[in-house]
Amino acid sequence: MVLIAESGRLAETPLPRLLLDLHRSRFSGGLVLRRERVEKQLQFREGIPVFADSNLRAESLASQLLKSGTIGESDYARVVQRVEREGCKEGNAVLEMDLAPAREVFEALKEQVRRRLLECFGWEDGTFQVVPGDAPPDALQAFRADFHRLLQEGIESRWSSDRILKSLAPHMQRFVAIEPSARARMRRLPSDASLDAVLEAADGSRSLWQLVPLATTPRALASIWLLDAIDGLEYGDEPRTGGAVESEPEVEIVFERPTEDAGARRAGAQAGAPRDESTRTDADPKNARLFDDITSKFSQLGKIDYYALLGVASNADATAIRRAYLAAAKEYHPDTLARSGFDAEVRAQASRVFASIGKAYATLSRADARREYDSRLSGDNLGANAEQIATAETLYRKGEILLRQGNFRGALEFLLPAVEIYPEEADYQNAAGWALYRQSPPKPAAARTHLRKATELAPNDAVVHFRLSVVLRHLGESDEAEAALRRAREIDPNVG
Repeated sequence: MVLIAESGRLAETPLPRLLLDLHRSRFSGGLVLRRERVEKQLQFREGIPVFADSNLRAESLASQLLKSGTIGESDYARVVQRVEREGCKEGNAVLEMDLAPAREVFEALKEQVRRRLLECFGWEDGTFQVVPGDAPPDALQAFRADFHRLLQEGIESRWSSDRILKSLAPHMQRFVAIEPSARARMRRLPSDASLDAVLEAADGSRSLWQLVPLATTPRALASIWLLDAIDGLEYGDEPRTGGAVESEPEVEIVFERPTEDAGARRAGAQAGAPRDESTRTDADPKNARLFDDITSKFSQLGKIDYYALLGVASNADATAIRRAYLAAAKEYHPDTLARSGFDAEVRAQASRVFASIGKAYATLSRADARREYDSRLSGDNLGANAEQIATAETLYRKGEILLRQGNFRGALEFLLPAVEIYPEEADYQNAAGWALYRQSPPKPAAARTHLRKATELAPNDAVVHFRLSVVLRHLGESDEAEAALRRAREIDPNVG
C-alpha cells in the first residue's frame, strides 16, 4: 500500500516521486500544484493524468491552438470572449463554434496535460494538495503516452545533473544491477547510445559511482534516476561475479543543451545544406587536430591497442596514462564538442572513440587488469582513477562557468575541490588562482601559489603568466611581476 500525504512541499516530495506514488496507488481525483501565483490543477484516473488546468493565460488550450496554427487570431479572440461570457471550457467553445475538428481538440488537450506537467517538473519549491474523488468522466481521454516515458522526459528536460546526482548520492558506493522487468521497461522508452551503455554495464559488477560516468547524456542520467525511483535497481554491498562481458558502449557525449547556433547548423544540415568544412578544420588549428584525431582513431577502432588510443607509449607510467586520459576527457567534453561545430556524424564517431578511450583507461588504471592486458608492465600507485578524473573535470567546468559570470566565490566551491582531486592539471590551478584573486576580499598570496603551480605545469600558456604578473604586482613583487609579464608577451604579444 502506498501512503500519500494529503498536502506537502515539493522541496520535500519532488513532483516525479509524487506522480509515481499516485500511479502506483491507481489514484483517481485531483492534484493541485501551487508556486507563488501559479496554480495547476490536474485530474487523474487510476493513476494516469487525464486533464490539466492552469491559471496562466499563455498555457490555455486556445493559446496552444493559436500557436500551432489550428486557429487564427480572430478565432482566438472569439473563444476568449465566449469563455468569459458563458463560463464554459475553452475546448467546448472551440468545438461548439466548429473552429477545429474534434480529433485535433482532443489531441491538443492531451498535449496540454503533458506540457503542463513537464513545466512543473522544474519546480524545486511550491506546494501540492491531493484531493481524492471519483474518476473523471470518460469523455476525458487518458494520457496515451507511456507514463514512465513522461517521467523520463520531465527529469531529462527539467532536472539538472546536480539535482539527480544528489538524489542518487546515498547509493553511490553500492554495486548495482537492473531488475529484469525494469530493464525490459527501459527498453521500451526512448534511448540513446549512452543509455544503452548504462543498461549494458549495470550487471552488478560496478558501483553506481562507476556506472554514472557512462551516463553522459541527460536522457541516460534521467533514466538512472527513474530506475532507482521505480525500484528497478538491485543494490549490493559486494560486486557480483560472472557478470556480462563488458562491451564497447556507444556513448553520446552531448550533455549540454544545444546553442541556437548549433541548432541552426543542424537545421541547415538536415535541409541538405553543404557542410562547412572550415568550421571543423581550417578555421581553428585545434579543431583541425581534434577532427583528425577523432576520424583517425575511429577508423582504427578494434585494430589499435589501448596505449595507441590514449596516445602513450606501452611503457608509460601511471602519471602519463592519467594525464593522457584527462587530456582526452577535456577534448571530448561536451563543451568542447559543442564549440567545435562538428556535424552529427563526427560527434557520433567521437562518442565511439571516447567510449573506447574510457575502456582503455579503465583497464590500464588497474594493476591487475593491466598485467592481464600486457604482462610486460604493471601499473601500481595510480593516484587517481577514471571516476575521480571525471569528477574533477565536471567540477572544473562548473567552476569555469561561474568564473566567467563573475561569481568568484561560487566558482571556488567547485575549483578548489577539482584542484584537490587532481593538482597536476594547469587549467584547474589557473582558474582557482584567478578566482582567489578576483573574489572580495581577494586572497593574493593563495592565488600566487596556484598560479605559480600553473606556470610550472603550462610554461607556454600566456594567460597564466599574465595573471601571475597581476597578482605579483598586487603583492608588491615588482621585479617578478615584470618578468612574468615579459614571458606572457613573448608567448602572445596580444595577451592582456
